[in-house]
Amino acid sequence: MRVALFDFDGTLVNSGPTVIGAARATLEARGYPVPDAVAIRGFVGPPLLNGITQVLGVPAEEAASFRDAYREIYTQTMTRAEVYPGVEDALRSLLDDGWTLAVATSKREDLARRIAEAKGLDRYFTVIAGADLAEQHDKAWVIGQALERLEAAGVDASQAIMIGDRHHDVDGAAARGLRCVFVTWGYGPESEGAPASAIARDPGACVDALRQLASTDALPQDAKQHS
Repeated sequence: MRVALFDFDGTLVNSGPTVIGAARATLEARGYPVPDAVAIRGFVGPPLLNGITQVLGVPAEEAASFRDAYREIYTQTMTRAEVYPGVEDALRSLLDDGWTLAVATSKREDLARRIAEAKGLDRYFTVIAGADLAEQHDKAWVIGQALERLEAAGVDASQAIMIGDRHHDVDGAAARGLRCVFVTWGYGPESEGAPASAIARDPGACVDALRQLASTDALPQDAKQHS
């Protein structure tokens, strides 16, 4: 059975303006310096507490209270995020080909679902799996949750393929024994996708890469696809 697991921020939805805008506002309100425009892009994608400490530079002991303040701002604007051009065409094409689709995101699951519903994306996915309320798990844990729910729904997800724009997606997939298509339209530099099985530069190329990977049981490193 052909199964694709999609990251959310930076892969399906361009959440950068809302995520980064809320981060800037929270940093300024709490008197922290704001990272430059390049550095703060790294806040989009990783588990939230990791991004707060590692990208924004907030001390670990203040991360939880910062997260709460950030979320209060973010939830007011999060549904303004736009779906990337070509994404819905790609999802429809995969469904027409018989793929089962799921979301595996480090975003808190209830928030990802609210945005997906607001944008009409929820109809494409059998499962939407995300971070729990504690938001202390890595991407491998989230992928595991998606796989468990798919299996519970009667879907053989043993050969699922992850799609994402950050190294967390590549690493999380590898930890679960899965392949990954790294997409370049999101927020991670292409170098983060070096270990991925394929690199796609637009949603149509992502569909092509998934079809190619699905036609093989495994893809040798020297046969990596660049689309």
